Amino acid sequence: MGFDDSFSIALIIANEVIMYVTLPLHIRLLYVLMKPSSKKDLDASFHTLMMNTTIANLLFSLDCCIILEPSASGIFFDFYNIVGPIFAKVELIKVTILVLLGSVLHLVLAMNRFSAIAFPIKHQKLWSGRILFWFCVGMWTVGFIVSIPLILPGSTAHTIGVNLYGVRSVEFTFLGNYYLIYSMGSSFATVFVEVLTLLFYIGMLFKFNDFRKISKSGAADVKRMTRGVLRTALAACCISPWFLVIFGMMVYVSYWTTGMPLIMGNYFSAVLRFLNAVNNVLTPWVMLIAFIRRQSAF
Repeated sequence: MGFDDSFSIALIIANEVIMYVTLPLHIRLLYVLMKPSSKKDLDASFHTLMMNTTIANLLFSLDCCIILEPSASGIFFDFYNIVGPIFAKVELIKVTILVLLGSVLHLVLAMNRFSAIAFPIKHQKLWSGRILFWFCVGMWTVGFIVSIPLILPGSTAHTIGVNLYGVRSVEFTFLGNYYLIYSMGSSFATVFVEVLTLLFYIGMLFKFNDFRKISKSGAADVKRMTRGVLRTALAACCISPWFLVIFGMMVYVSYWTTGMPLIMGNYFSAVLRFLNAVNNVLTPWVMLIAFIRRQSAF
């Protein structure tokens, strides 16, 4: 076994540990956000976005813990081989549509926090009403409609391979043009959305000094409000997948400049799975630390 295989196995093990350990935290965070008191402690628009982000992360985590990790590790091989045709659809919807929806939520969250910092007086008015709620409903509805072709026969399949442990495993793949439409299409759309998200966070930096002046010159209530905005903005920034965007850009730049991908094979798959896992677990850890322990600050 070479260094690449050993390192890939270490990443896979780390990925599995953090996903299974963090699954209860996703559930805990959703429970906390559903409590009536959380709606009073958090900005209403930020609360709505965090609810939807937590639901998306929980669905991602459940898929990884129930479908992806056991099937890839070869546990209960016969079972996953039998139900492979069904699980292939669920898994591939997750890695395309659900990931893209999560990126859209990150973008709207960045826009929300940018608005709170750049336009603190108008922010509540800009995000008031039920527009955001119906946007989230429409987003999930569109995601479901776009997923329907993947539910139909002839779109996905499962294959049998040998994993890094040397045992049989179940893998999932697209059929025909579905790879180009869904895998490549969602990848480019996700990168585009995440770049826009980064631009909004960069925009916050240019507005930061003006926002701090309001905090220093205002009354006690204003200072408390501005501290809450800064904490939620920092939390939103922390859960944004910066490293995934950077990793993706490094891979594409390497391919365009040298004609070769930055990393290949099992190594690439292990790194990508690990980065996706880290991205998924950031939200509950960051929010539980910032929200549960310091509810009054929000």
